[in-house]
Amino acid sequence: MPEVAVFLAITAEEEAATSLFHALKKRNYDNANRIKLRDHRFKAGVYPFLKLLGETLIPLKESLSLQLYFDSEFQPSGEEIFRVKMPMFVKGEREYCLIPEPPLHIFSKDAAGENKDYLKEVRGVATEKGIESIYLYIKGLANERNKVLYASDSGIPNVVDATPALQRHTNAAMLNLTIYLLIEPHKRQNLPQEALNAFIKVLDRIEEKC
Repeated sequence: MPEVAVFLAITAEEEAATSLFHALKKRNYDNANRIKLRDHRFKAGVYPFLKLLGETLIPLKESLSLQLYFDSEFQPSGEEIFRVKMPMFVKGEREYCLIPEPPLHIFSKDAAGENKDYLKEVRGVATEKGIESIYLYIKGLANERNKVLYASDSGIPNVVDATPALQRHTNAAMLNLTIYLLIEPHKRQNLPQEALNAFIKVLDRIEEKC
């Protein structure tokens, strides 16, 4: 039953987004109280927003090689913590890296030295990718769930090939969980805060257009 498989994949993405929302609330990020945990537009909006946001950080990724890893070296309990490292050079048998602590406490400036406007940056990337409106784009993705779940005037839902949808929603769930692991164990970080502020503005605009 490909329709059921797609629905379960969508659910996995949504639950991963919900875990991310809970991490933001737990760490008392500003505007986290405005996240609507039961609103599928919020849940479906996380992955496309993160993908577009990632494009705005490409200069950082191109100038430094970013690697994700689990580390337990500095944890008294021995518990592994997800971190980011930036390899710099190798001397002898030892590799030297930069390790941001916490991992997403990264300050990003524009060419004028001002703090980046991530909403503006994300909208710019969306335009470059041929997305006419990021607001309608995210709203449309949220509606995909309903198309799989509910019958319409044209009949009951029908999925011929579930592979593309399964791949997309699996990738989304993994990205959402990756960001969750970079946020939940750590104190408040500036990059998640700036991203959350932009995300809330996007969802506000979606509600205005409904």
